[in-house]
Amino acid sequence: MQAAAIGEKCQTAKWAEMLQDSFEACVSEGIQFAEDLPYHTRIEMLENFVQAMCEDSQKPALFLQIATALSVAGISALTTKDFMPALQAFSDCHRPIQEIRRVTGEVGDIYHEATVIENDVAFHVATASALQAIKAGECFQTVMTVS
Repeated sequence: MQAAAIGEKCQTAKWAEMLQDSFEACVSEGIQFAEDLPYHTRIEMLENFVQAMCEDSQKPALFLQIATALSVAGISALTTKDFMPALQAFSDCHRPIQEIRRVTGEVGDIYHEATVIENDVAFHVATASALQAIKAGECFQTVMTVS
């Protein structure tokens, strides 16, 4: 953390630890606040939060929240057979997952959680694409039999 690196010359290790704890608490509060917001507002708030953050140590937690919210939105849309929004939400999951990869160096719990989401998204994309093709085929068959 940049503030801790600068302050280590004149502050104690306890101070740096308290600073890190305070930063983590701030990010956790932001994530908790976002959970009560509507989907699009939540994504926008988390994206703005991560953009404003100059410290990388807490970015993976925010990117994980973004990827999770997008994945859940995609699954919700898929259950109502709303294929385009589902596929869009799943597509939007890729950026936060890649950012987690970049920031974590592909190690740690958050990276592993992101990998689970990535695999889940791949499964749901295949499912959504197949169901969309079936629906399109049924529509095409109906048009062909009417003609």
